[in-house]
Amino acid sequence: SLHDIIVPEPVSWWPLAPGVWVLLGVATVVVLVLTWRALRSWRANAYRRAGLALLTDAGTAHDISVILKRVALAAFPREQVASLYGTEWIAFLNQTCPQADLSSLLTDPSDGVALRSRARLWITRHSKLPPPPPDLSRRRVAKTDPRTPNPEP
Repeated sequence: SLHDIIVPEPVSWWPLAPGVWVLLGVATVVVLVLTWRALRSWRANAYRRAGLALLTDAGTAHDISVILKRVALAAFPREQVASLYGTEWIAFLNQTCPQADLSSLLTDPSDGVALRSRARLWITRHSKLPPPPPDLSRRRVAKTDPRTPNPEP
């Protein structure tokens, strides 16, 4: 007399193995860090979104320059930007985003479509200025050892 084969119960998912808990913890931390960084980046670029929204209503080269100045004041220190105008202003814009080449603000302000597209490029791609080179004239000179001969005649 043969008996039916007794099939064991399937393995339960619960309780989870310790390795699964570690993996879930690491995945949660990674998701939280990525979300935090994305939110921080989105908030940091709010001035860019506002500038792009204002740029759609700009009609003249003066309007575009005013919008660029507002964006620059939001991105850079006030002392660095507020007093700039004319060729210094254009040089600042071109230095912070060479791809935009906004010199047409002065040379050909009547080409509104090209000027608006270059301003849009500057708003989306400008970057911080590199720090100024160190002033080497104020560098301290190391004292020489009095036992070594003086190289000067």
